[in-house]
Amino acid sequence: MAGETRSRALLMSSLVLAVAPKCPACLLAYAGLVGSASLSWSVYGAYTQWIAPVTALALALTVGAVAHQGRDRREVAPALIAFLAAAAILAGRFWLHQKSFVYLGMAALLGAAVRAARSAACRETCSGEDHMNRSNRWRSTAFLAALMIAAGARAQQPPPPKGPCPFATIDIDKYGRQPFQNPPDERSREGLLETILAVKYTDPKSTSIGGCGVTLRTYNGQLVGPTLRLKPGSTLAAELRNQLPLETPDQMADQIHQEASNAFIDTRPHTFNTTNLHTHGLHVSPTGNSDNVLLAIPPTTSFPYEIHIPSNHPSGTFWYHAHTHGSTAIQVGSGMAGALIIEDEPSEIPEALRKANEHEKVMVFQTILYDTYGRADDIAAFFPDSKSTEVLCKEGKSGCTWQNSLRRITVNGQIVPRIKMRPGEVQRWRMIDTSFRESLFVRLEGHPLHEIALDGLYLGRIDTWTTAQPIELEPGYRSDVLVKASMTPGTYRLLDVPTSAVQALRGVEEDENLLAEIVIEGEPMDMALPTDAEMAKLAPFPGVDLQSQADGVQTAVFKLGSAVSSSDSRNYFQINYAAFNPTRIRYVKLGATDMWNLTTVGDPSVISGGIPPLPHVFHIHVNPFQTTRKDPKGQSETVWKDTLLIPAGQTLNIYTQYLDFIGQFVMHCHILDHEDLGMMEIVEVVGEDTGTPTLGHGAHSH
Repeated sequence: MAGETRSRALLMSSLVLAVAPKCPACLLAYAGLVGSASLSWSVYGAYTQWIAPVTALALALTVGAVAHQGRDRREVAPALIAFLAAAAILAGRFWLHQKSFVYLGMAALLGAAVRAARSAACRETCSGEDHMNRSNRWRSTAFLAALMIAAGARAQQPPPPKGPCPFATIDIDKYGRQPFQNPPDERSREGLLETILAVKYTDPKSTSIGGCGVTLRTYNGQLVGPTLRLKPGSTLAAELRNQLPLETPDQMADQIHQEASNAFIDTRPHTFNTTNLHTHGLHVSPTGNSDNVLLAIPPTTSFPYEIHIPSNHPSGTFWYHAHTHGSTAIQVGSGMAGALIIEDEPSEIPEALRKANEHEKVMVFQTILYDTYGRADDIAAFFPDSKSTEVLCKEGKSGCTWQNSLRRITVNGQIVPRIKMRPGEVQRWRMIDTSFRESLFVRLEGHPLHEIALDGLYLGRIDTWTTAQPIELEPGYRSDVLVKASMTPGTYRLLDVPTSAVQALRGVEEDENLLAEIVIEGEPMDMALPTDAEMAKLAPFPGVDLQSQADGVQTAVFKLGSAVSSSDSRNYFQINYAAFNPTRIRYVKLGATDMWNLTTVGDPSVISGGIPPLPHVFHIHVNPFQTTRKDPKGQSETVWKDTLLIPAGQTLNIYTQYLDFIGQFVMHCHILDHEDLGMMEIVEVVGEDTGTPTLGHGAHSH
């Protein structure tokens, strides 16, 4: 786009110069008219970046013409008319937002052209050799008139169509409330799951959200990826076929410019059609063709992943998604995610849980942010909401952000699906927050939620959250709950409750969101819930206390800050005051146990209007960590996780151990545009005899 714009500008400049009059006074008046015409051309066109300089040129030249030609009103008139026309166009477009003023300005420009034709442009102010002959005058005037008419036609056209997917409230009665559908399953057999994940655009003729046909980057052309089910000790052999088209040089330049113009980046990001595969939460090798997020699979190529699941890997709910630096937010925000379940051994779990598993629901919560054309191609749309983005949404422009867009949270690509249950039935719900930046506080009307696992790992007990205690899900979080249907038939709402600006990742108040509806009907059942004693046997690492074992400290300071210069709109997205660079590596030792000290900071107080400390979502690959939280009774409890919210300005300590695998992986903020813009760091686990230093960037030892 940028190259095309420059080419058109050069062509227009050549044409203008070819027919320009020769005398200085005429040239000034002529330049004023052409400058104003250029302004009107850009008003509703795609070249809005030219408006400011062209306007300045037009006004400066018309004023110059007035000053030079002030002795003859016939020569002053075209310049004055051009000046007033430019003012009318500017006022109508940017202040009054009235097309009538733009039309008035165009009419004035046509009048100026006619006036210029009637006046003796160089009658007394130019020497004889500089006089234009009659044919030359009419040649210039004819060109001016044609330019005015073309510009007028351009300005009188309505704004570019907003596309078939307006940023408007979606009618859930019309487009939602369909029977709940689990994603399609793919299961391992005899220790192997072979599958093909085709990265491709959806077909807008057959795939829609809220009545809008969408063209989104997805797995297998569906709005949610298939659920991959494996057993401990099995292998995932996934051929990732990137069937997205190659981008043109202009498209690649535009995509990289999107990120470089918003952040101080320290490495070239990958383009939006380059991808890879990450198995979020799995304890597997991060190297070679395993869970290696440092790979980049270009468009029109394929790559064979082979991920071996350890035989002692805990069962639980995990997920997979795209993770190429620079395109993660765009791709996951289009729906490139799916559940990955390490299945229970039926003989080793309580009977009540086994029966609940037979009725399980996989819930992939998504924030699919598509523009008015059903596409996702603008990383700025993934930024926080603001008054300026509210205007963009109302005008149907790119850069419209999530809350202002009025898009809805989807569950497996569905809007407010309906789950049927019989009275007294128990179902297992595997809830996964795959959003790029969405805090969910989930509760079910009239029902407690019995939480049995967190980030895929069993708690070893049941935490029962009442209807007044919503379950918190941040990007990357998982929560497995058991739901026992009320004995009272009816329809009950599954809600994301209202969120204060302090709690929400977006920093603004969020209204209540209806996620799904549960319809209880039919013959009653009498299904039991497992007991705490039964669930205690499923604790993945019984008796392990990493806090008492830790002998090293890693520090991670997450900073989102503004530029020192107020004229620079870019921000810093950093960990330990440095943006992501693949040459910057933190080294840790295989078998070591570390405390990680996590905090968030903003701008120093000396920066006027600086950014305060903001919340960030810490995620580290390969190895889970221990942390503490408040249980439903308000007591502190130790839990295992792989993703954790760091509240604004707070400091948290977590504990982890680097087991089984050496090699490079990453830790980062799971607000996905933060990750793409630099808030990520490579961690490398080294062995005892590698000779590689074990203390790296940001690491300390006691």
